[in-house]
Amino acid sequence: MTDQLLTALKILLLAFIYLFFGRVLWAVWSEVRTPVATEPGLGKRRKKKSAPKGASVFVVIEPKQHRGRTYTLSNALTIGRLDDNDIIIDDDNFISSHHARIEIRPEGAWVVDLQSTNGSFVNGQRLSGERSVRKGDRIQVGSTVLEMRS
Repeated sequence: MTDQLLTALKILLLAFIYLFFGRVLWAVWSEVRTPVATEPGLGKRRKKKSAPKGASVFVVIEPKQHRGRTYTLSNALTIGRLDDNDIIIDDDNFISSHHARIEIRPEGAWVVDLQSTNGSFVNGQRLSGERSVRKGDRIQVGSTVLEMRS
């Protein structure tokens, strides 16, 4: 091979390496950034409504397709696959029909596992019965993770 051909191949290889690293960085960036929750069918941003005083707000952290959804707890929220739940997660095979309930009590917010098949977790620890939750705590049901924000 001639020197000119080798130089051209080196430049081509270098260009492919830069394209590869650029693609990797783009993939990492798109995974890390948090999307803005939008109303289904609309391309507009929803105006954030402030939660009523004393109400707790839970934000979906995982899975990626539901990230950013918020739920306001004023009395109780039920989580499960069926339509009669307040938080309906029908695309997760590890969530029971009526999986868990988050409720307000005089001493604060509590999460109650409703005898789900795969269990509920608070901050990575399996929930047995019920447990109080505070700001920053993460509740996991199936592969869905909710974080208490206020």
